[in-house]
Amino acid sequence: MKSKRYLYLLLTAVMSLLAVAGCGGSGEIKLPNTPDTPGDKDSWLYHEGEYNLDWFVDLSYFSYPGSGRDEVSKEIKRLTGASINFNSPVDDSGQMLQMMIAGDNLPDVITIDAGSENVVKLAKEGYVWPLDVLAEHWAPTLNERVEDDIRAYYEMGDGHLYCLPSLAYSEKYVDKDTKFDPNGGLLVRKDWYEWYISQPDAKDISKPSGLLDAITKVSAQFAGNGAGKVSSFTGMLLDQFTGTGNVSTVYLSQYFGAAYENKAGDYQDVMETVQYTEMMNYLNLLYREGWIRQSNLTATTDSIGGIISRGEAFVTTVAPQNYYYSYEKAYNDGVEYVPLVLTNEAGEDPVIQDLSGNGFLVTMISKKADDIEQIIKLLDFLYSEEGNRLTMFGIEGDTWNWADEEHSKVKYTDKYLKMKKDGTLSGYGINCLTLLSNLAYLDPITSHEGDKPVEIYFDNLKRPLRPYCYSYKISWPKLDPTAEGYMDVIRAKTKMDARWAEYLPSIIKANSAEASKKLFEDAITAMNRAGRDKYLAFYSDAYAKNKQRMNVEWGWPKNDPAYETPTLRNADGSFSDKKIPVTGDPYYLLPMSE
Repeated sequence: MKSKRYLYLLLTAVMSLLAVAGCGGSGEIKLPNTPDTPGDKDSWLYHEGEYNLDWFVDLSYFSYPGSGRDEVSKEIKRLTGASINFNSPVDDSGQMLQMMIAGDNLPDVITIDAGSENVVKLAKEGYVWPLDVLAEHWAPTLNERVEDDIRAYYEMGDGHLYCLPSLAYSEKYVDKDTKFDPNGGLLVRKDWYEWYISQPDAKDISKPSGLLDAITKVSAQFAGNGAGKVSSFTGMLLDQFTGTGNVSTVYLSQYFGAAYENKAGDYQDVMETVQYTEMMNYLNLLYREGWIRQSNLTATTDSIGGIISRGEAFVTTVAPQNYYYSYEKAYNDGVEYVPLVLTNEAGEDPVIQDLSGNGFLVTMISKKADDIEQIIKLLDFLYSEEGNRLTMFGIEGDTWNWADEEHSKVKYTDKYLKMKKDGTLSGYGINCLTLLSNLAYLDPITSHEGDKPVEIYFDNLKRPLRPYCYSYKISWPKLDPTAEGYMDVIRAKTKMDARWAEYLPSIIKANSAEASKKLFEDAITAMNRAGRDKYLAFYSDAYAKNKQRMNVEWGWPKNDPAYETPTLRNADGSFSDKKIPVTGDPYYLLPMSE
């Protein structure tokens, strides 16, 4: 199942609430008088018969219709005894979950947004079990399995762990040289790009001025009516504007090289950097030139997806995984996008945030659950490497085997490849239950055998940008709730985000560079009044402590004396100074066609 969104940037302020002192409900934790499970082997090997459980996933687009009938869920039942009935809301308003909480009618297991305040509420008010306590008695291997850094991030002020994350990238699986895809990718329409660089007066498209020149000339050539023309041409497409801002400005600031750490190694707000100011000035220029459309400032994700699917945008600055079907539709209609390594005008290396983070969803066990001794074993299995392999690849020996003795890569069987070709993998249950997935473990061992051209194409939208990608986890420290002024800082962050969201569209659409600059300064002033100085002081202290915990001197990659400029390669293996990675680059997946 393709996820619509990744929320790594949203976790910082809200997830810090997880450490609120005294969370977890009050009074003694009363557990069933059931014998403890030995810890000499995986806990699910001690499961005691079959049972049913209800699992609520607070995402409207989550669906697992084959649960209980496909081979993966049958194998889960064989190994753990669990028959799972999944349920999800009709929309993402959160009302269904609120009704469950208000009526004290939660199902056995719930999965919610890791950044939701309900994570704290459910634990603090005693609606869910501390998982580490359950594991201590009935799944001791789970307590051993939860990575130290993940536990440290999610552990609450009472010292207990109430949830397990999905899509969390633990330091256990990620070393400093590991490269993952970026969260957001800057892409250009391939045929228009190739036309532009074929022109004798083409400029360096990796520079903002060159990209502006390309947009201008591409518009003159391809905008309009008639064969090969686009009537609703969009020069640069931004993602949806929300109540906290716009993620495209976050992605672009990284391409422009806006640093979250100064030369002294201290945390700084990227908005204070000259690179961020240059990026904002550029967006205003593009708007005034007509290359960012006014309708983009109020567009929904559906309308943005429509522009992509119709191939109307020359440059897109969204997270492609959120618009998978739009890029797929464009591809099937003959329109391809390719990644662009944009820099600032000085040509400084971008430092792009990769997908690694502390999690997207979290799963909790309700105190209404009847079979907590069994359910904790189920979560132990699903969180394990074995469980991850089952849910991602199917049953070992049936749909896959290890490709080598080191278990570094899987190799699919003919049965798997036939189902993949026929589009029936989900009927087997493969890649359907991703609620406790560990992509940091799965990504390196995943084989791309049998991938269809459109799947290879989609993966290649961002994969070649990996040389410029770095983990931003160090810039998301856990804030200390016991420090003086903690709650004031949390409230200040909420107000700051709201002020920025109010000003951002006006900054972009200002009728002059001077007016845009003034509005940007006004936005900073408004955020200062909301408590920005206190927030930055508090956050800077947490950042310094996080660096100490991770034992690093420099948090910003380019501050490290060992930093080396990333390189791209041509198809023949030679180094390239081009900012469009070419097919054959080591990071590209091949083949690109059948």
